[in-house]
Amino acid sequence: MKSKTNRRPLTLLLMLVLSALLAQPLSAQTNIEVVSSTWDGKFRDHLTFNLEAKSSAEIVEVTLYYRIVGQLATSRNEATFTPGQSISAEFSIDQTKPENYMPPGTEVEYWWKVTDAAGNELKTDREKLTFLDNRYDWQLLQNERLTLYWYDGDQAFGQALFERANEALDTLGTDMGIAIKNPIKIFIYASHRDLLGAINSNSPEWTGGQAFSEHGVVVIGIESNPGSLAWGLNAMTHEMTHLVVHQATDNPLSALPRWLDEGIAVYNENQNELVADFKPQFERAVAKNQLMTLRTLSSPFPSDPVEANLAYGQSGEVVRFIVNHYGPEAMAKLLDIFAEGALYDEALQQALGVDTDGLDNAFRQSLELPPLPGTQIESAPAANSEAVTEPAPNAAVAPAAEEAPPAENNPAPQPQEKAPVVNEPPAQPEPAGATGLLPCMAGIVALLLMGGLVYGRR
Repeated sequence: MKSKTNRRPLTLLLMLVLSALLAQPLSAQTNIEVVSSTWDGKFRDHLTFNLEAKSSAEIVEVTLYYRIVGQLATSRNEATFTPGQSISAEFSIDQTKPENYMPPGTEVEYWWKVTDAAGNELKTDREKLTFLDNRYDWQLLQNERLTLYWYDGDQAFGQALFERANEALDTLGTDMGIAIKNPIKIFIYASHRDLLGAINSNSPEWTGGQAFSEHGVVVIGIESNPGSLAWGLNAMTHEMTHLVVHQATDNPLSALPRWLDEGIAVYNENQNELVADFKPQFERAVAKNQLMTLRTLSSPFPSDPVEANLAYGQSGEVVRFIVNHYGPEAMAKLLDIFAEGALYDEALQQALGVDTDGLDNAFRQSLELPPLPGTQIESAPAANSEAVTEPAPNAAVAPAAEEAPPAENNPAPQPQEKAPVVNEPPAQPEPAGATGLLPCMAGIVALLLMGGLVYGRR
């Protein structure tokens, strides 16, 4: 006869042990409780985060973590509070300091970590906020690619800008093979004064617009009248083009040659012909055989306003030549190669079959100009056998310069009837891996030249 074993005491013991083990982590997780987590801000003044929490033990440490969406770096900050079982903690970002500046539309991801004297920790879920310029009552138009904000002017004013912005994105796709990576925001300020009150306090007074690549934001001043709108359509297109191109090609190894970066932006203002801002200067340079070399244009552009206008115009025409002669597919391939961090000549050889001098000579040949001294015209495959020809012969050559990365931080100036010529030294490119709040290079400044108003890029 088999004996029966009483397993009930053993079962009860196992249940008690299991209950004790489960109870410990549950207790640790619920000891700290968040009562509320809020934020408030005043644009260009402060962005403040507040947390109320309680625990069965004294809360001894409260830390706020935040990062700008689009950047890798995370900021760790000790909040201000009085230790206790129930606390109110605060951390504020002083937006009056230039180093803390955030453009309108900046997206911020943040979370809290709370620790009590018993060693319990609580990390809150990550939350996201959009820091808008809350001084204005914004109207907006949006789709999956962009959002346009404006507060002065009627619906037709906003619609004209919105449609032009979408056309510019379409052109980048068809002619450059660039698809927008992240949606962008464009903020239209109604006056130069309003714009200066919205951008970083250390920006030059002649600034008329800025593009912030890492934030996906463009800010620009455009008055709601026909004359300003005509200028603003081109200026906005130029700035947003830089933003989208930089999204597609930025890498830690190298930047685009300056002529390509600025040339795409100039080309996107008008794909059919060079805009009036630059056309006269470019045609004079062709007629007098005074074009710059592409190696010179690979470096920061001249500070002299007349030479700068030529640099922008010539860069735009070189980009038009590539699109028409080699084809959009070759341009897309070129930008893809640059996005991998390739050197200038290496990228051009792979995509177009010519180096910098070879492209320069092919462009000059399309204008019926002689080749660069000491070089020969290279034969290169072309998607379109008909080269773009500008009406004008002859051109002298500026001295060649070594390849150098383009300037990165240079905002766009506001057109004024009598604006002084500003000769600012070129800004240095952002170091690889840096995460500063830097606007992309592009700009528009009104220059009083020979008694007339000429718009140029800076």
